[in-house]
Amino acid sequence: MQERRRFVRIPERLAIAYKILPSDKPAGFLTKNISQAGLRFFVHDFVKPASLLEVRVSFEKVRFSLEAIARVVWVEKEAHSERYEVGVEFATISKKAASQLISYIETILKTK
Repeated sequence: MQERRRFVRIPERLAIAYKILPSDKPAGFLTKNISQAGLRFFVHDFVKPASLLEVRVSFEKVRFSLEAIARVVWVEKEAHSERYEVGVEFATISKKAASQLISYIETILKTK
């Protein structure tokens, strides 16, 4: 089966803080994987597809935090759990953050 994604995803458990816009109620959890185009992570409460989130991901190994606006692409209820998995794509991300993310992903891929 051929990969359909434009960007490689790497499994990474990183701390993520997010807010569903326009709300100012913060929440947080862990990422499952990350790519140049978006994230997959867990949430405790249902989030509607197409919702916009303000996200902040902490990369402790390299002391860098990525801040972006992300759009929810899909949501799945996790079996036998009260949490959900969401897939988001970056809608707005600074050039500097995008560059740092690409560099981080390339470093991780080189060490595997």
